[in-house]
Amino acid sequence: MLKKFIMGLAMLTGIGQAFAQTPLKFRNGYFKIVQLTDLHYKLGAKASQQALDCIREMVTEEKPDLVMVTGDIIYSMPADSTLSVVLGTLSSLGVPFAITFGNHDYDFKAPSAALYAQMQKSPHCVMPVLQGKSLDYSLPIMSSNGKRTAAVLYCIDTHNRSSLAGVDGYQWITHNQITWYRQRSSVYKQQNAGKALPALAFMHIPLPEYNYATDNTQCPMYGSRLEKAYSPSLNSGMFTAMKEQGDVMGVFCGHDHDNDYSVAYYGILLAHGRFSGGNTEYNHLRSGARVIVLKEGKREFDTWIRERSGNILYHTSFPKSYVKDDWRKR
Repeated sequence: MLKKFIMGLAMLTGIGQAFAQTPLKFRNGYFKIVQLTDLHYKLGAKASQQALDCIREMVTEEKPDLVMVTGDIIYSMPADSTLSVVLGTLSSLGVPFAITFGNHDYDFKAPSAALYAQMQKSPHCVMPVLQGKSLDYSLPIMSSNGKRTAAVLYCIDTHNRSSLAGVDGYQWITHNQITWYRQRSSVYKQQNAGKALPALAFMHIPLPEYNYATDNTQCPMYGSRLEKAYSPSLNSGMFTAMKEQGDVMGVFCGHDHDNDYSVAYYGILLAHGRFSGGNTEYNHLRSGARVIVLKEGKREFDTWIRERSGNILYHTSFPKSYVKDDWRKR
């Protein structure tokens, strides 16, 4: 019993530290997120100017409460100098932002802890101070009146390539990470009178369930799917943990540049962001962003794709747009 109490106290302390650096709250019942992904910024490359322009245009047009960048930010050495340009652009907009690491962010000979610290110290970044070696963190969103936590964002590191002999492809979310998520989710639930808070999860590499969902013709899907989801070969159970905890309504990833679809699977929305970079990597969709609007006190949200052209695509409401109606009652 004492061990459980100490663990819960530690979790509460961690959440308090995260909140102290997270001035996020609903405005008049809504909270808007612009998800950017796969900037692949290459220092000195003319093609990378498109990525910086995309950041500015998406934020200027949507006026979000938070910008979430889901990985593959840097694409050249030195890593800190490359990252500095992107961080400077984000900070200059005066909007709170946070970042999850992508597999390519590990490729340029810079310690991930040092890059995380560089991000965290940037003006308007709301990432909490790194606790230990894990790059996972949560961001609570306060109610419009600022009196309580009304929603939670989980930001999950999906690592790089598999290091396990005989297993090709990408690393999976570890059991330690899943335990961290379960514990943190449970503490938020305890603070909310035993009721799960509405939550979203952001990560770079898609969960294996993305492919399960798109292979199932009974799962409503919106958007472009021009390639399979390049998920880990092994499924460590993160989706199951989210389903059991009952808080996560949607998972948002990047990684696959030619996908921007959203699909419902067992009551959780699995969505790709829109490629936000320039011609430093493959892409066949016009660069842009995914937009998500949470609704205070409700387990629902709106989402759509904004292209740099100004086009708005696939405007849907979760869960309403992803539930098959009874055609007999139309």
